[in-house]
Amino acid sequence: MYPLLNEEGKLWQDSGKNIFTVQEERMFMKRNLWKWLLLCLLCLGLFACTKGGESSTEAKKESTPSVEEKSSSVESSENAEESKAENKTETGEGPTILSLKGPTTIGLVHLMEKSEEEKLPYQFQMEASPDALLPDFVAGKGQIATVPANMAAVLYQKLDKDVEVLNINTLGILYVITGNEEVNSIADLAGKDIYMPGQGATPEYVLRALLSKNNVEGNLNFVTEPAEAVAHLQVNPNDVAILPEPFATATLIQNSNLQRKISITEEWKKSFDGGELPTAVTIVRKSYAKEHPEIVKAFLDEEKESIAAVEKDVQKTAELVVKQRILEKEALAAKAIPNCNIRFIDGEEMKKALEQYYQVLFESNPKSVGGALPEEGFYAEP
Repeated sequence: MYPLLNEEGKLWQDSGKNIFTVQEERMFMKRNLWKWLLLCLLCLGLFACTKGGESSTEAKKESTPSVEEKSSSVESSENAEESKAENKTETGEGPTILSLKGPTTIGLVHLMEKSEEEKLPYQFQMEASPDALLPDFVAGKGQIATVPANMAAVLYQKLDKDVEVLNINTLGILYVITGNEEVNSIADLAGKDIYMPGQGATPEYVLRALLSKNNVEGNLNFVTEPAEAVAHLQVNPNDVAILPEPFATATLIQNSNLQRKISITEEWKKSFDGGELPTAVTIVRKSYAKEHPEIVKAFLDEEKESIAAVEKDVQKTAELVVKQRILEKEALAAKAIPNCNIRFIDGEEMKKALEQYYQVLFESNPKSVGGALPEEGFYAEP
């Protein structure tokens, strides 16, 4: 749920590194090698089948349709096949949807289940980290993806603006966890020792923006993993930790003396004129959306329905989250899901929230959004 780390152990979102790395090139080489090996095996298999079938060829000739019959059959289905081909991708009948293991995929689990039951034309590919997801999106093997909001802005710049953001699918997932009864607002963080992961990444930029907006100075102490922040609280419960979901919920289950005192998402809303704090968005290759607008629209309708089902039936969602191996335990999933802020926000509300968010990130570190703010063409119209 919080795996977006680069090779230096920092969160990927704001590493500022070129996403086309040597590591990714090696990954492509490995994948292509396996493809060639598979192709060779298939060719050998076909050769064997051909040799084995030569003796029965003559016996089958009489029952084999004539060239004219075959031609007639082909002509009758040719137009239909051409029409289908327009909606096909490299992986099948419909688009491949890429997502990261965590909150960004929770909103899709009902659609994933529906696709399996009703044989809908979607292929889902969930990865544990951006290093695994990005190469496929860049190569066009995935047409739609759910990614961290700032990653969308980076991809927009890196892919020559061939990226369009369709909606916000997840709001903020950061919370203030502490055993200190006196901490109830951002103002109460003044002078407190605050432990959090995400140095040089979006969590740091968001928190510093909030502290600045509220004229508060806190003592920020950065750790590599959320577990390290919890270890500090176990020694001194009056300290403060900023933790993401579902780690925040897991921490509260295991430490009865700690509480969830502040929602960073709610504090952002108070401090930034009612604007939402985005965490993840749904994006599409703009070229694909132009060629297949009806497919993209159909997917968005399904995604919206799936996200609505998350809020409507948390227990069923928890079951599906475990089924898709996003989390291992239903009990934890059921408690964490309501705090993951899974939403469907598009249109002007999406644009306003993202522009505000990107401005904060740009002022903190331009590289966190690809070096420049996205232009108007980045935001899809509903």
